[in-house]
Amino acid sequence: MFRISLFPTAILLIAASAIAQTGTAAPANPAGFSAPSYVQLVQEKKSETVTQKVKRVWHNITTPNYDFCVACPALIPLSHQTCTTQAKNQSTARAQCVEQHPFCSVSETAKRC
Repeated sequence: MFRISLFPTAILLIAASAIAQTGTAAPANPAGFSAPSYVQLVQEKKSETVTQKVKRVWHNITTPNYDFCVACPALIPLSHQTCTTQAKNQSTARAQCVEQHPFCSVSETAKRC
């Protein structure tokens, strides 16, 4: 049994050493053209007009928050969390919590979850 588990480990070490001995990889673009960078730059926040800002703040103030108790996983709850969402009604808020926490049971929350 020990020899069986030793064989895949030896193959893995040989493969890793072969990869390490090859050195650095060849450039992806040997012709010298600039390749697209994989670093995503942070963009500036778009300017917001005063009326748009007032509408956004008013919406955040007037839309109620709903709290639900989330127990994961659903059959044998090992952890409990509180899910807080903003929605027009309670059923929409509950649907958002169910979508955020798949395979969990979502119930009404009291003071303690």
